[in-house]
Amino acid sequence: MDKDNSLLVEDRECGACTVCCVNLTIDDPALQKLPGVKCKNMIKAGGCKIYQDRPKTCRDWYCMWRYIPGLDESWRPDLKGIVIKRVFEDIPQGYENKIALDFEVIGPKKVIHDTDFINILAGYITQGFPCFLSYGQPRTAATMTFLNNLLLGPIESGNLELVKEKLSAAFKICVKEKKDKIIIKDGKIEIIPVKNK
Repeated sequence: MDKDNSLLVEDRECGACTVCCVNLTIDDPALQKLPGVKCKNMIKAGGCKIYQDRPKTCRDWYCMWRYIPGLDESWRPDLKGIVIKRVFEDIPQGYENKIALDFEVIGPKKVIHDTDFINILAGYITQGFPCFLSYGQPRTAATMTFLNNLLLGPIESGNLELVKEKLSAAFKICVKEKKDKIIIKDGKIEIIPVKNK
């Protein structure tokens, strides 16, 4: 879904970050790319060799760091180890009219215990925004875990250790759950569901 680019944080640029060029699944008539696989158009030194003529999907997509003024430079995905994505499907009942956010771990697991990460996540959860934690592997669909029901109680009670414990459990589910495979077949992205999920 296209976003309103007038809402991008002023003077904030992607810089050297190329996370979306690796992390995203791209299913555009002009380009198909699997998640976790470097785009064939990436330049070794960073950047895109077809930047001026890149597909519409690439032109329109920005991670949420580009939209959320309250996130400082340390939240740039390649620096934080988390890419924040907007979620449009499978929103739990009661949260349908709120912006849903997926915090996908792309760096070391320890980021989920980072105080800054927990504070930002807690802020969104207490405001009623649906939040997910996810983890993907190359050529597979990322597994998402809904966090609000899991974390709201520990957040409200100020129990940081329990928040960390619950985040570790959620992350373990994301890592261990069997993931649907994603392939390119006949020039189209195809999802191969994993049996006995």
